[in-house]
Amino acid sequence: MPEWFSELPVGMSPEETYALAAGRARAYGNGDAGRERAFLNEVRGCSLALERAGVVYAGAVLGYLEEELSLAVLTVAVRDFDYGPDARVAAEGTLQSLVASRGPMWSGAVYPLPCGQPAAVVTGPRVFRSRDMEPTDVPFAELQAHVPVPEGAAGTERRMLVVNFSTPAVRHWERYMPVLVRLLSGLSFSETEAAVPPPVPVG
Repeated sequence: MPEWFSELPVGMSPEETYALAAGRARAYGNGDAGRERAFLNEVRGCSLALERAGVVYAGAVLGYLEEELSLAVLTVAVRDFDYGPDARVAAEGTLQSLVASRGPMWSGAVYPLPCGQPAAVVTGPRVFRSRDMEPTDVPFAELQAHVPVPEGAAGTERRMLVVNFSTPAVRHWERYMPVLVRLLSGLSFSETEAAVPPPVPVG
């Protein structure tokens, strides 16, 4: 994982949440105990939601790139996915399904990875909408990579590894791409069960 991304631990207990975010909660609450508690509850709620979604890593970066403020979010999830005997066919089918469901501005391809598995990689635009923000619509660019987990790796169930990257700083897209290339190129699968939360079904 990129070292300059700040990780949000997945599935935090109340004690872990307080240890991680107490300082930020005090700054956010500005002396208001109710706002501090609300902030901590939001952080823990996000951490638990990630766990329920099968996420095993979540990280974000916020800072200046080329003298412009930049933000990016990266998650890695494991999901149950009975893709059949051919991983390449599974990747091709996943690619076609994703591009068809996302619309004409999305595109992608299947790439062979050094670990021996194919990756269905799609990219395209999205819009985040919130009535509590100004502006209410925030466009951002997204990349998803779906990698069939080889049979026998970390258990017997067939699974899909899903890497999701998004950023509203579309101008910095090309600067972030080497991070994703290194991550996908460095993937490996172990036959030993990893200490990760149970995967969730793809629905």
